[in-house]
Amino acid sequence: MIRLFNDLLGDYVDIPDQLKIVSLAPSNTDILYHIGAWKHVYGVSVFCNYPPEARSLPRVGSYTNVIYSKLYEINPNLILTTSGVQRKLTQELKSRGFNVCPTLLPTSFYGIFENITFLGTLLNLVENAYKVIDRCTRILGEIKNETFMTVYFEVNLGSPITIGSGTYISSALYHIGLKNIFIDTQKSYFEPSFPEVAKADPDIIIYEVGYNEKKDYEELVEIFRKRGWSRLKAVRNKRIYILPPDTLTHYGPLLFDNLKKLYEEIIEEW
Repeated sequence: MIRLFNDLLGDYVDIPDQLKIVSLAPSNTDILYHIGAWKHVYGVSVFCNYPPEARSLPRVGSYTNVIYSKLYEINPNLILTTSGVQRKLTQELKSRGFNVCPTLLPTSFYGIFENITFLGTLLNLVENAYKVIDRCTRILGEIKNETFMTVYFEVNLGSPITIGSGTYISSALYHIGLKNIFIDTQKSYFEPSFPEVAKADPDIIIYEVGYNEKKDYEELVEIFRKRGWSRLKAVRNKRIYILPPDTLTHYGPLLFDNLKKLYEEIIEEW
């Protein structure tokens, strides 16, 4: 067993010789799969649907809660969480004696590369991690666009949430030529002011549905109408893109594949 210091935790994390991992964030689950650590994963969160193999593993919790009976049954020797909304859960797990290791919620897509490298180093799979980063970098090279349109991004997290300057989503969209209307707002995730969105009049709207939510195009347009957005360029020109859950809000290697698909869909209509 080795011990590595984790700055987010402010403490050491034990890395057992025989790993038995539970991952409580889709991003970490994705990274574990891509760097070749899947054989060590014994449980995931209810939101971990990628890779498809994750769906057959025990679901032991969400972003903020765990089912301790399932966790004790698995008896993991390493639990992976993230910062941000999981800070409280991380401390709770640590106080109960679990060996827990958080990764950082990135503020740009480059931060995703840091997380890949971090977990690769943690699990002694750093060369695999570098190969994953190389693949993501190649995708970025294929979809770089410097012809900018303005975009409003929204995700349903129980209420409408949008993004400011300190997010990897804003960074990723900028890379493909979409300038977030709140790029100068020094916040990460926040509830939007509907009049401010109307004033910005974005060229494109990207709406990512929440888990267990179903929205078709007409329903979404009706919601926007009630907000006073009927005259927005994006609405009038039908430049509204509806994404499945965990598409751009996903910050593992899969994000770059998702971003490429979005880019290809948008560029066809550019």
